[in-house]
Amino acid sequence: MASMMPNLRKIKEIKMKPKEQQKEDAEVASGRDTFQTPNYAIDLLIPFIPERIEKIWECAVGEWKIGDRLIESGYSVFGTDIRLLDTRSREHNFLLSSSMPTYPNSMIITNPPFSIKRQFYEKCLEYNLPFALLIPADYSGWIIEAIQNGAEKIIPTRRIDYITPTGLKGKKSASAFHSMWLTKGLNLGKTETFVELTNEEKRSNI
Repeated sequence: MASMMPNLRKIKEIKMKPKEQQKEDAEVASGRDTFQTPNYAIDLLIPFIPERIEKIWECAVGEWKIGDRLIESGYSVFGTDIRLLDTRSREHNFLLSSSMPTYPNSMIITNPPFSIKRQFYEKCLEYNLPFALLIPADYSGWIIEAIQNGAEKIIPTRRIDYITPTGLKGKKSASAFHSMWLTKGLNLGKTETFVELTNEEKRSNI
């Protein structure tokens, strides 16, 4: 009878196993840090960009998904990244450098690496430019503090499914979390602005 009893210690160890956190490293991109942004996520933001903005700094430009969509919308885009995946990019570590020039009528727009999104937010504050960061929509302590300090959210009504780093065009991952644009300097007038995102848009505008 004893041999049929479950190993309670082993079960407890399995239940108590801590959730693995993605390592924070400003010099290494890994896992969800390399997911790319679908067009519909960028289109949700574009109507809220102030009219005076002419040039956009995409500081984690990757494969230029955000950059190209903004160019199609008439903006001049300056793209930098720690990894050069496109000849148009300039190699630059956004978090570890303060030498990058800024331009009149410019702002920062990016989907920051998932594991170091807070550090990107804090670095954006140093440049004193309007910015929009595509990040998970949650109420962690630093996001609450950001809202208290004047940041505003643009929140889609459906989840954004990011493009996986498989090299397959249009391959996307069903997201396990809701996303939002965390913004500052766009003067939206309220802390949360909800925008409609349809399933048709998600299917046809990747």
